Amino acid sequence: MTAIYAFQDRSGHWHGDPDAPLLDPADEPGRGILTYQPVPGTPEATSPFAGQRLTVLYGVTDLEAGPVTYQLDTGGRFLATWHIHTLLASPMGTAPLPAPSATPPTPVPAPCAESAFTEGGRRYVLTGTRCNNGQLTLELTISGERGDIQGELCGAVTADDLAPLARILDAASRTLTTPAIPQPRQGGGWAPKDSARLAARFREERGFTILAAEFRCSRSAIYEELTRQGLIRTPGSDRTAPARRPLSDAMQQRRQTHPNSHTRWNDEEERQLARRCADGVLTPELSNEFGRSEQAIESRLLKIGAVGPAADQARLNAL
Repeated sequence: MTAIYAFQDRSGHWHGDPDAPLLDPADEPGRGILTYQPVPGTPEATSPFAGQRLTVLYGVTDLEAGPVTYQLDTGGRFLATWHIHTLLASPMGTAPLPAPSATPPTPVPAPCAESAFTEGGRRYVLTGTRCNNGQLTLELTISGERGDIQGELCGAVTADDLAPLARILDAASRTLTTPAIPQPRQGGGWAPKDSARLAARFREERGFTILAAEFRCSRSAIYEELTRQGLIRTPGSDRTAPARRPLSDAMQQRRQTHPNSHTRWNDEEERQLARRCADGVLTPELSNEFGRSEQAIESRLLKIGAVGPAADQARLNAL
């Protein structure tokens, strides 16, 4: 695995093992510059190397890689060996600056959260460090067999955010690996066991988007089944529906341009919209075809998770 295995501080002293042999004798060590800037408020922020421009050596060695990825000023992201990670993360005064031949210091305690596993030739590492303000700084890295970084997520959250984040990531993993267009349930109905499971899940999770992804159906199908079970009520179902008010002058004028403005979308319209978007039809044409404003088209494309140029543009406009 490619990892940083030695670095030189601003005083010219080398740390780690600059003479470590590479697995392939024909390889040359990689060399780069790392400005070590720990996250403020973390124990690493008091490291004696904080703020220094370090010259680092990296390559494929048999040394065990640590949990943290470092971004080089000269380009590239690499894990560091546990020895290097320990040296960089040690707060000021907890470990002496060793000479090149000195025995490595005793490792400092691991971050407050750490987990790693390998699957399908990829290594997944999650680390978390508690900041002084009570937040957790999380970093998730995905690396290949040679240590090359293939993906990453990082950010600061509170401990209360972890459980909701786990639920939404679990739902996203199912949503993104299923067809973009929600499929109708077989036979148009619900099996008794699915109906009972939906009722139980609804008491735990009120988000229709998450439930729709879990049961592989549309949000409206979830709504209709929960309504049938009496778990939710249609607005106004417990009283006589008031007489429909006439459209305002502004709405009448709007519907002269967009006949379906402010009307509900049904499942078939959503499926047709997703298909037309996937065919490459752009927003202005979709607006004319469905009788709705371009803003309404973009909003619905985002809500149903459509794919295609119009959906891509909608996502850009929403940023």
